[in-house]
Amino acid sequence: MSKILLVEDDKNIILAIKICLEEAGYQVTVVRNGVTAVERAFAEKPDLILLDILLPKLNGYLVCEALQEDEETKEIPIVVLSVKSEQKDIQKAMQLGAADYLVKPFEPEELLTKVEENI
Repeated sequence: MSKILLVEDDKNIILAIKICLEEAGYQVTVVRNGVTAVERAFAEKPDLILLDILLPKLNGYLVCEALQEDEETKEIPIVVLSVKSEQKDIQKAMQLGAADYLVKPFEPEELLTKVEENI
């Protein structure tokens, strides 16, 4: 079973994503801020990270950067899930090491496709 680290601070989005992924057979761990995201990524080495950009304590860009700078975590694919839909935001995430980007709101099928493509 593939392990996914979901980094999101909105309870409704967490619930929707968690249900969608667990029904598809994934094991999901949820964290609600960027600092905990980095700690959990190092501790658990998930198969994929779903990462919001607008987070408390440490934003998603900084999380991406921190994980890319370390040998132990730089190979973990990161799919950014964000309301930030401008090209400059998407490019910044990709330059910092994100494997993919999905703009909120999205359909469950879109999420599953991105997960399957990147895991």
